[in-house]
Amino acid sequence: MKILRLVPVLVLVAFLKLGITVFYFYAVKTGRLVWHPALAMAETKKEAPSNACSQDLFRALRVEKEKLAKKEEEIARKEKNLQLLEEQVKKRLASLSNLEEEIDQKLAELRTIKNQRFKLLVGAYANMKPSKAAKLLEAMEPEMAIKILSALKTEQVARILSAMPPEKAASLAESLSGLPPREM
Repeated sequence: MKILRLVPVLVLVAFLKLGITVFYFYAVKTGRLVWHPALAMAETKKEAPSNACSQDLFRALRVEKEKLAKKEEEIARKEKNLQLLEEQVKKRLASLSNLEEEIDQKLAELRTIKNQRFKLLVGAYANMKPSKAAKLLEAMEPEMAIKILSALKTEQVARILSAMPPEKAASLAESLSGLPPREM
């Protein structure tokens, strides 16, 4: 969840970085924003003969330059933090991916074990006498009894159902058919 909270900050820093880069190339490289102290002094002398105004302008420019330098340092520090966070996110994603693969593998193993146990149970019922199997299946939950009967051969199912009481055998036979019970 902490990672998702950082995404807007990452996007904001990326846009700030892009904006500064675009501004730099547009303004400085095209010559629209060129600051040369000698040119600035010449222009201030032409515009305002007062030396006090040019000194104030230089102080103001120096203050602005210091502010910009501080902001650049702050942005650089934030970018470094974002890179560290990005690396942490990548590491966590990799570990989560490995964990997911491990869980999938464990689930596959569990399914295999479950299927083997079920086959073992079906094999036991297949080798029992029909009367004994019928008594055990009668006492069992109907869903489980249907699963076991579905896995047996037709001849074995017929013998087991014939050894059951008619009501129970009819109920299991209807369920085995897969058809809905008819209404009376």
